[in-house]
Amino acid sequence: MKKLFIIFTAFSLLWIGCGKKDQNANKPVNSAKMDSTGTLQTSKDDAPPKDVSLDYNLKKDQHLSYKLTVISSQMQSLTTNSTVKQDVKQTLTYLIDMDVKDVDADKVMDIKLNVKSVKMDAEANNQKVSYQSGTLKDKTERQKYAEYESLLNNPFSFRMNPKGEILEVYRVDKIVEKFLDLRGIKDSVSGDQKRQFQQNMSERALKPLVQQIFRSLPAKQLAIDSTWQFSYPTPITPVFGFDNITKFKLLGFEKLNSERLAVINAGLELRTKGKNKYSEGGVNYDFKNPEAQGAGKIYFNLAKGCIQSSKTSSKVMMKATINAPKTPKGPMKAIRNDVIENTNIVELL
Repeated sequence: MKKLFIIFTAFSLLWIGCGKKDQNANKPVNSAKMDSTGTLQTSKDDAPPKDVSLDYNLKKDQHLSYKLTVISSQMQSLTTNSTVKQDVKQTLTYLIDMDVKDVDADKVMDIKLNVKSVKMDAEANNQKVSYQSGTLKDKTERQKYAEYESLLNNPFSFRMNPKGEILEVYRVDKIVEKFLDLRGIKDSVSGDQKRQFQQNMSERALKPLVQQIFRSLPAKQLAIDSTWQFSYPTPITPVFGFDNITKFKLLGFEKLNSERLAVINAGLELRTKGKNKYSEGGVNYDFKNPEAQGAGKIYFNLAKGCIQSSKTSSKVMMKATINAPKTPKGPMKAIRNDVIENTNIVELL
């Protein structure tokens, strides 16, 4: 059953797209601030354009710094003869530097990304855990947080087209080497295993990290009230799953100092597909159609050609009944409920 639900822990990865490194490292240096709803302090645009094309338009040698905050929680209950509950909450904060190394004739950008700070606060069933990069000296503690320690000040590169499609993630070998070394398995991994590890690191960890800052953009020209959407499949079983449909609407234009921002509303819905009932290994699963809520606001800086700030939130509710007719202890039945909530906040510093 665990493997059928583990996909939801990564749900936030689908709900996408110039500071100092001291005690103020987690504070935005941009004078514009977002409130709790993700609304930016801006001014009215007195001469808005008729329509625009949203494109990432970064220049060679341009430097960007972002703060990315990912807040997630998963509340789970499993009811048999009794009910077992689990509640996990986590807040991850990254400070990220990016340098545009090259832009080719097709406007594909080659960008070096460096994670210069990671902060994590988590709580699982009233047990609290905290991590702050740069503070761990003990090898055992660094091993425990190898996934963060291996990223810290260990740059990798990616190539991206103007619509936010990540074409390639590369130069990840040093991150993998550091991870394996911290885990104490560097010398026991073969060359083929290391290459597979690099591919997995690129596709399952680093690419989703990039996509939370550079979300996909529509190909068409946009006027006020224009809408568009993207769909991302999420399989649950070989015969059942759903599409995450992220919907967007251009609300209008505002000014941040002299720079024009496109203001975009975001929403989310799920569309189920396949058969809700599934059997595996003598266990029968009956899934209820999942429910979802999503909302958010995105500010795209047309002058800089990148996202100025965004805040998007999602909530997914899943329920399944599990029947095992033949076990050593006789027939068994369980009901599992999962509620997964994610909030992603992106701020250009």
